[in-house]
Amino acid sequence: TRYLITGAFIFGAFLHWGSILKRFIILGAGANDNNDNIGSTTSTSSYSNAPHNKLHQKGTSIQLPYTEADGKKVSLTTERAAIPRVRTKEEKDEIIPIDPDEVAVTKDSVVASSFQNSSPLEDMKCSFRKYKPHRYYDVQDLSLDFLSEAEYIRGMLPFVINPSSRDSSMPKKLCTDTSQWENVLPNHRPFSDGQNPSFISLKRYPYGKQEGKPRIKISTIEPLAEIYSENSLENLYLGLLLFGDSQCRWNMTAEELEFNKFSPLQKAPSKRSLVMVLNDKLDPIGRAVLELEHDATWGEKKKFGVIKKKDGSGYETSIVELDDARLFFHNGRLHVLYRNGPAFGYEKQVQNPIHFEKLSDTEFKASIKASETFSICCGRNIAFISEIPNRNVDDGTGKLHALTWVDPVTTEEVQYPDISDLNGSDTERRRLTMKKRSSIHGTNGYLVPLHSTNELLGMAHFHRPEHRQQSDFARHGHHYTHALFTLEPTNSSTEETKQMDSFKLKRLSNEFVFLSLSSSNENVADIIQFASGLDLVGSDLDGQLMVSYGINDCEAAVVFLDMEKINELLLPVEDGQEVQHLMRKLNRVDDNMN
Repeated sequence: TRYLITGAFIFGAFLHWGSILKRFIILGAGANDNNDNIGSTTSTSSYSNAPHNKLHQKGTSIQLPYTEADGKKVSLTTERAAIPRVRTKEEKDEIIPIDPDEVAVTKDSVVASSFQNSSPLEDMKCSFRKYKPHRYYDVQDLSLDFLSEAEYIRGMLPFVINPSSRDSSMPKKLCTDTSQWENVLPNHRPFSDGQNPSFISLKRYPYGKQEGKPRIKISTIEPLAEIYSENSLENLYLGLLLFGDSQCRWNMTAEELEFNKFSPLQKAPSKRSLVMVLNDKLDPIGRAVLELEHDATWGEKKKFGVIKKKDGSGYETSIVELDDARLFFHNGRLHVLYRNGPAFGYEKQVQNPIHFEKLSDTEFKASIKASETFSICCGRNIAFISEIPNRNVDDGTGKLHALTWVDPVTTEEVQYPDISDLNGSDTERRRLTMKKRSSIHGTNGYLVPLHSTNELLGMAHFHRPEHRQQSDFARHGHHYTHALFTLEPTNSSTEETKQMDSFKLKRLSNEFVFLSLSSSNENVADIIQFASGLDLVGSDLDGQLMVSYGINDCEAAVVFLDMEKINELLLPVEDGQEVQHLMRKLNRVDDNMN
């Protein structure tokens, strides 16, 4: 009897702790202990071109921001075993993203996701996702008041710029392996496929000209030239892909998530920016996490100090969140512009040149230095002008022009800081609170020179309604449209005019969207499309415009558009006219005209 009682007790305890263990496994499936939002140390990321694109980790780097735990700061160290894993309630919530009461997980999938670092199937990674019906934008459907009553450029209905009848202009999805920071459930999509892409050609003379100074000095990307060869760089592309708070699962039930094989994670397993190298078919052949080197104080609202390596060999690096990160060129160097609200405030735009380092024959490291940080304020998605066509080719004087507002066109000359004595400089820009303007916003970070017409090409966007309040459609803005515009340099005489109107609006397209490839409707786009990357490959007469854009804050795509078509879409603007002067209610008779 005693043995039976003891056996029953042991069996009951086994069932009890077994159920707890099972719940723990469910909670852990898809969560990653290397959480970028706590003061932990993770390995520096790099990418290998070895078989199966195996991801490697080398070295260590400190994660930011610092974390308060029980009123005390968690100490930072490069020794993984010495890191205290004390977490606040908010942190615990963030690393337990799966609710077992909402998501049905089979026993087999629990075991598989717990003991192997699964990556999704190839078609899961590289095919466009399907969304709920209300997350598509039919440009001919005016049943919503904020669409039917809105003003549009020239009163014209938006159109699809790349219809499926033109096979050469079909977008290609950018895809990459996320298993380094996310345990993806078998046969499921990851939490995010990447957002807000900004990609450029690595051609030294991308605009069809083989004279003057190259856009990128080979010395600034020499590590990439050593890995891929200098000649091969001419056919490669480089860009940024962001991973963070995506909206893939927005307004979806647990059943809908499972049916569409979306990740059940409720919060991002990581926040990081990937520097990616693509081949001529836009397939990834290399990547590295863009990290911050702590060689100086970084931040203004919340400051992070210098962090030296213990062995004295240099400075620690960390993964930091770069919001709306985009690329631009200046002085033959590639730069990144971004926002980081907690560190710099939400009105500041921050810039850094990017450094590359060769780690092996197949791997590279990408970083920015805290000491080379400079910020400007205030505008809306500020873009830079470095090369003025037919006037200079990035003449190395250290000066930039910043397009702070598209409407009215507002540009200012920016003195490029002396990198050797920068240490976090800040340039204040005036606010346009008193000027009338439309709701158009800048989008890409670098205005492309058009040498045949002496203009600069950019892309801007609207979202309707104008406010960014949370809704069933999205967390912030939705129903995006885009417009291409050109600026022409002016020769103003007065000092005030030279500062205010050194460039004027020359041409402006009507509004358009990109075709959604996950819908069979020819007039349908995704309700969030953000074209953060723009580059010209070839001549501005017969070359191609490379556009990289995000989809629903969840996916990224690249599309090439013929410049002949782009020039047809860009319509002249009368002298003195701004975008606001061309905004009108829809012309119902000519809705279908472009």
